[in-house]
Amino acid sequence: MAFDLDVHILRFRAEVTAPLQLPAAAGAALRGALFAALRAQFCLAAGGPACGRPPLAADCPVCFLLAPVEAGHPRGQDVPRPYVLRAPAVGPLAYAPGQTFEFELVTFGRALGVFPYALLGIQEMGQRGLGVGRRGSFRLAEVWAEHPLRGRQERVYRAAERLVRTPALPVVAAEVAAEAAALAARGGARRLQLALRSPLRLIEGGRLVKPERFTVAVLIARLLERLDALGARYGTGPTGVDPLALRRAAAGVAIVERRLAWREVFRASGRHRAQLPMSGLVGEVVLEGDLRPLLPWLVWASLVHVGKEAAMGNGALALQPA
Repeated sequence: MAFDLDVHILRFRAEVTAPLQLPAAAGAALRGALFAALRAQFCLAAGGPACGRPPLAADCPVCFLLAPVEAGHPRGQDVPRPYVLRAPAVGPLAYAPGQTFEFELVTFGRALGVFPYALLGIQEMGQRGLGVGRRGSFRLAEVWAEHPLRGRQERVYRAAERLVRTPALPVVAAEVAAEAAALAARGGARRLQLALRSPLRLIEGGRLVKPERFTVAVLIARLLERLDALGARYGTGPTGVDPLALRRAAAGVAIVERRLAWREVFRASGRHRAQLPMSGLVGEVVLEGDLRPLLPWLVWASLVHVGKEAAMGNGALALQPA
């Protein structure tokens, strides 16, 4: 598998300093608060009407990380974000002062270069406010680089030391291939449990995929589109895989157990002045068949997420031999 994309997983640990109430769309709340903090500090357009538009967008770290744009891009002017914000849980959460608050920022490819901006933005976000009404606040204590496939972690920031280290635990293609082989050796080549940990929002034929219409082929199709776009913009290039061939392999895999539900989630949008849907599938399915051609791609899916609103934490997957 020639495709490669460095994935850095960064866990932020903070101490709550004012009561913090997160909404159901916690990832969206994190993104909104972070965008506001970064725009106030680093936006080259100073938050004005040129924000997010060429030519300033090409050099602005805020636009690159949170609102990348590219005129003439095949996916439209908006292009895939080079990150995922993973909230601590899906449902509403409340934290009292003194409690620990954690979340993850996952960056792809060259996006690691803006980590110092993200770190400063998250520190500012803790002071400016987060959560319902932006009334919650926190003090950032530590940042850890984590490697879930190797079970390793390294601290890259500690508030008491005022020292920032460059994260150096990327997940790379060779490790994805090794994880796929390990899953196969444990029985995952024939039978695999796929857990949808946050709403998986897929579109097929212009329609939302509901529990009864979920198929492995649709999942793989949307995943390859995402990996191609991420690899082309932030990595070494697109997957180079024939999507029709892989989708045919996926079509030969049966769903022998289906425990799926539709979770309604909405996020507040200041730009649209409305509540926008982030709803999607949650639950588990058990897959049976020849899963060997799909395993490496499913491991990638567990790292980069799949489907709509992935940057805000939607589409988190977990794999386990059934």
